[in-house]
Amino acid sequence: MNERERFALLRIIGKYGGSVVVELNDSYAPGIPDVKGQLLVHNDFVSGVHDTYVEPEDLADWAHVLDEVAAGHDAVWREAARVAEIGIRLDWREDDHDRITVTIADQQTTRLAISLDMDRGWIDEQRVPLDRLRTVWAHLLPAD
Repeated sequence: MNERERFALLRIIGKYGGSVVVELNDSYAPGIPDVKGQLLVHNDFVSGVHDTYVEPEDLADWAHVLDEVAAGHDAVWREAARVAEIGIRLDWREDDHDRITVTIADQQTTRLAISLDMDRGWIDEQRVPLDRLRTVWAHLLPAD
């Protein structure tokens, strides 16, 4: 029996390895993920899991981070917030790929930076689960 893949708000996976993923737990409502989940970080040096949660209000900020990085700017999601923040720095951009550094920092003492080579289009790939979550959480999102 195949285990179903958990819903991920973000799944940044480097073309040569390494990843930063925020997966959400299943809720009691079929097809709608819970706000609780895990932040998973992996590369050749470190592998870790940290409990986290994503509020519906966090989705607009994640969209803003994707917009900023697409424009060539550094951006941080949930900076100085109640859970681990995720920063993305665009180190360089070439015709077919980007080199980024993803920084994860909690409110305690842990700070980790992972460099990843990404195929072009990785930002658009991140928008797919974001849009999907916006759809399934539409009833929870604040009105504009």
